[in-house]
Amino acid sequence: MNCGYGEKLILTLYGEAGESLKAEVEAHLAGCPVCRAEVAALRAAGSNLSARSEEPSPRAEANIMRAARAAVAGRRGFSFKWGEALLSGALASAMAFMFAFSGRGASTDLAWNSGLDERLDSVEYSVYQAQSDFNAPSRDWEYGYSELEDESFNAGKNV
Repeated sequence: MNCGYGEKLILTLYGEAGESLKAEVEAHLAGCPVCRAEVAALRAAGSNLSARSEEPSPRAEANIMRAARAAVAGRRGFSFKWGEALLSGALASAMAFMFAFSGRGASTDLAWNSGLDERLDSVEYSVYQAQSDFNAPSRDWEYGYSELEDESFNAGKNV
């Protein structure tokens, strides 16, 4: 059964309810066993929480420290593995070799003489031309609209 008094019960229990709400909840509790059980459970939970200490017990601290020392004991010191060192050195040498000799034989001005710039210039010109063609009719419309406004304004003066 949900009678809608959940939040009102909590406000009353923690002393945050006004006098009229407190009286309403007390009257409701007299006739509702579900809400009385809920208030009893909330009070029990509150007393359990307040009874606990904030500090862990000395036994719990000792167990945590023992587990931490055991975890650290297996990883003490610097470990050097020859296999990993040789593999990383071989990979670094291969990358240096590829970098040093990958550009050999290619002309330094390959990009400038490939015609790529000319094709990009023609594409860029086409884009600018399309933009100006697109904007041209709107400028004509605005100009024509302005003339219509001028005519209507002059017609209003002559009347």
